[in-house]
Amino acid sequence: MSATGLKAASTCVEARPLVSLLGGFSVHVGGCNVALPKHSRRVLAYLCLDKAAEYDCDRGILAERLWPDSSAERSRASLRTALWRIRSECPALIHSETDRVMLADDVTVDVHQYRRRAERLLAGGSDCPHERAHLLARNCELLPGWDESWLLLAREQLRQLRLHALETSGRRLADQGRYPEAIDVMLLVVAEEPLRETAQGALIEAHLCEGNVVEARRQFERFAELLWTELGVRPSPELLGRVGAKSPPDTMPIRRVGGHDSARSR
Repeated sequence: MSATGLKAASTCVEARPLVSLLGGFSVHVGGCNVALPKHSRRVLAYLCLDKAAEYDCDRGILAERLWPDSSAERSRASLRTALWRIRSECPALIHSETDRVMLADDVTVDVHQYRRRAERLLAGGSDCPHERAHLLARNCELLPGWDESWLLLAREQLRQLRLHALETSGRRLADQGRYPEAIDVMLLVVAEEPLRETAQGALIEAHLCEGNVVEARRQFERFAELLWTELGVRPSPELLGRVGAKSPPDTMPIRRVGGHDSARSR
């Protein structure tokens, strides 16, 4: 679609711009892809993530964060060029004033939708199957392949939000006696974060409540070995007591690089 066509389409209610940051960057308006150069993609991605905390952004701060190795004059020039390219392709994406720039209110951002689903799952007092299914199925990797320091915090916040939401959902399912579903959810959480003891504990508890003591002990033993191998620490006394296990000796075999076994003493 040409720039003129995009300008016309973007004024329609049915053609609200959609910015996708999960699994990769893309912009669509009215079903048509909007191609942006690299610097413009970086500016738009930053504004999308920043809007979750701030309505708008100071131009000087934005330029400094996106071009930290450039002089103030050069970074501001780069920002002006990037903003001009965004307006040329789709003016409905951003609003700007003398010293402030912001993502337009009518822009839909997949990260914002993803966060709202996770927050509903955390806040809901009852089961939220649609939100849970979305979080289970959706790739939540934020802008993979982008090497930007300002992305590190946003990535970790999104990852933690997803894990918290899924873990909460798994516990809620277990409380309702829906143990197979709870186990499926918790298995996904511990697969992504195997050292997360709260998730491991919830998974073990679901096995126990279902009457599968052997599965519970097997999961506990895997976790205890991984915890010792990776961090040199033991499971909490609460988790040990829940499965009726005793704390092992202070020396435990671990696997070394190259397949040689040895022992570590705490």
